[in-house]
Amino acid sequence: MEEKKYGWNGWKMPILHPNDPDFCELGCPICVPARNGNKVAKAVQKFEEIITGGKGCWWGRARKRKYGVGPSECVPRKK
Repeated sequence: MEEKKYGWNGWKMPILHPNDPDFCELGCPICVPARNGNKVAKAVQKFEEIITGGKGCWWGRARKRKYGVGPSECVPRKK
């Protein structure tokens, strides 16, 4: 299966598709760098969780439903 591509390195968000968990996993300009260790992105992600009451954005919630981990956590690899 081919990975999805998101325009402008993820800044062109799929607004009309809020239940797209792959955007959070592969294309989000905040979540992907935060999971890779970027301190600024982690701070923005924490702020987002604070203002949404710990729920995160639409795509982060869809990712939690599909993969079972939050936006700040890495997906466990299958053995």
